[in-house]
Amino acid sequence: GFYGQPSSSALGVLVQILSADKITMTLHHLIDHFSDDVDVLKTAIEELRFLGLLNVAQLYVDGNDTLELEITMPGHAYLSLFAGELINHYKFYFSE
Repeated sequence: GFYGQPSSSALGVLVQILSADKITMTLHHLIDHFSDDVDVLKTAIEELRFLGLLNVAQLYVDGNDTLELEITMPGHAYLSLFAGELINHYKFYFSE
C-alpha cells in the first residue's frame, strides 16, 4: 500500500507534469519524458491518485485511449512544501 510520502517515481511524475507548463498532461506525453519502466510509471500514477495528489481520467485523443493526468490542489500544496523544505535544507547545509 501507499502511505504518507510519495515514492521517488511518483514525485518525478508530479515534477514532470508541473514542468510541462500545462495544467493537464496525458499519459502518452508523459511516457516520452519518463525514463523508468512503464509498469513503474503506472504504479506511480496509481500511488498519486490514491494519495489524492493527482486526478486521473480516461480520455480518447487522436484515435487512442489514454489517461488525462491533472495535479490536484493538495498535489500543488505538497510540491510547494517539498520545494520549501529543499530550499531550507540546502540553505542550512551550505551555510555551514
